[in-house]
Amino acid sequence: MDKQIMDNQKISPRQYMLIVILFTIGSSILIVPTPLAVQAKQDAWIALILSILLGSCLILFYNKIGELSAGKTFVQASNYVFGAWFGRILSFFYLSFIYILAALVLRNIGDFMTTQIIPETPLQFTHILFLLVIIASAYLGIETIGRSAEIFMPWLVLLIIFLTISLTPQISLDNLKPMFENGVTPILSASTILVGTPLLEMVTLLMIFPYVKESKKTRHGWLLGMLLGGGSLFLITLLCLLVLGSDLTALNAYPSYRIGQKINIAGFLEGLEIIVAIIWMITIFFKLVVLYYASSIGIAQFLKMDDHRPLLLPLGIGMVVLSIVAYPDVAYFETFVGEIWLSYALTHGLFLPFLLWIGLVIKKKRKEKKTT
Repeated sequence: MDKQIMDNQKISPRQYMLIVILFTIGSSILIVPTPLAVQAKQDAWIALILSILLGSCLILFYNKIGELSAGKTFVQASNYVFGAWFGRILSFFYLSFIYILAALVLRNIGDFMTTQIIPETPLQFTHILFLLVIIASAYLGIETIGRSAEIFMPWLVLLIIFLTISLTPQISLDNLKPMFENGVTPILSASTILVGTPLLEMVTLLMIFPYVKESKKTRHGWLLGMLLGGGSLFLITLLCLLVLGSDLTALNAYPSYRIGQKINIAGFLEGLEIIVAIIWMITIFFKLVVLYYASSIGIAQFLKMDDHRPLLLPLGIGMVVLSIVAYPDVAYFETFVGEIWLSYALTHGLFLPFLLWIGLVIKKKRKEKKTT
């Protein structure tokens, strides 16, 4: 691998934590409240709490894999444990998951921009324009991404605080009543939505895990990052329910954007939905750049290339095409996320890592026996 680009770049545990926060919020801040409200209605916030608890266990599992991999990415660890043949098969499915996910996230950007902000702009143009920034960021490397996360995080926190305070007059606690109206089953079913996106998607971060300095502190950063990111999603979903009610939250494609339109401060500051748009653009940028960087690094390792940078442009061209043909409209995407994505994410975000974990444990025990 290219020493400067692929090996020597490092991020601190704090930067890693910030990346985890931004990745967790990602596109979920816009797309998750709707399916949650459809299934759990006014109890959607309870489903989110269950999801975060499940996510904590998942993060600890991923962190254990990262520790056992001893400085190797998922692709490198797969080849190390299973050999060139089966290891490459495992890596292929893992990388295809990341690449397809990146294309879907890119489509999220295009759909939101062309339906809510710039409706007369062609979808392809929006994708290309945004992806050019992503390619430039991936070219600069993980250190630049980590430093950028440090710059943007304070602004993100301030925007979320301002949004919450501004919506306080619009809140109605009656929108959360009655609790457990339809029993526990819808809540349990809805809790799997956040597990599918974004929690299982965080298997992607095993590609940048080796680039974290002081790897012993990574578990704390990863877990705290997920909790803070999940807490932000909990807050936004709760605001949607309290301001709009479960019915309107379920009917709106982007309910978190809709609550921004409800802001009314002293009768002269109104319709500040741009705040939600800025929050979302920041978080989805970091989610997509991590996915793009991870896929380019992984594919370079898969192809035994010394540098991932020559892949950035061709991967981008393919991603634009895939993002257009992946699904025809927003309604199809909501159906896909609600009915199909969880099983797909479980296969690649739990089953594949589980295979790698078993292989790493066996490899470690054999190595210990040889030394004794």
